[in-house]
Amino acid sequence: MIYLDTSALGALFFRETAASAILETLEKHRTVEFSVSAWTLGEMASVDAIKERTGQIDAKEKAAGLATFDHFVSDSLKRVEVDPGDFRAAAVLLDAPNLALRAGDALHLAIARRLRAALVTLDQRQASAAQHYGIPVMPLV
Repeated sequence: MIYLDTSALGALFFRETAASAILETLEKHRTVEFSVSAWTLGEMASVDAIKERTGQIDAKEKAAGLATFDHFVSDSLKRVEVDPGDFRAAAVLLDAPNLALRAGDALHLAIARRLRAALVTLDQRQASAAQHYGIPVMPLV
């Protein structure tokens, strides 16, 4: 199983520079199940709202982006719920000051670890923490 975090999905849906590498990686591993957490759904809505507030996209683009994202999640990904234990696990992961993890990133790592999934992320700090905790990070093509 491969777990996609918000940085990877945001790059895909806003056609950022890494989008083609992410698409190639997904295509290369298309026989593997891809997952996303319910937490990511909220984070993507936040990304859309920030992009609209900062003038990077307008309301029409925001609505279209969210609709496309929802369709993609429904059709192509396994959506997993956040388990109460994931919050406790994330709190433990945050107890390593040298990693400088943020709470949301620790939650992604806790979920990926519970699922025994490889992580796709563009966040280098999160990728380093994942490797520190033995969570495989999927290299982009």
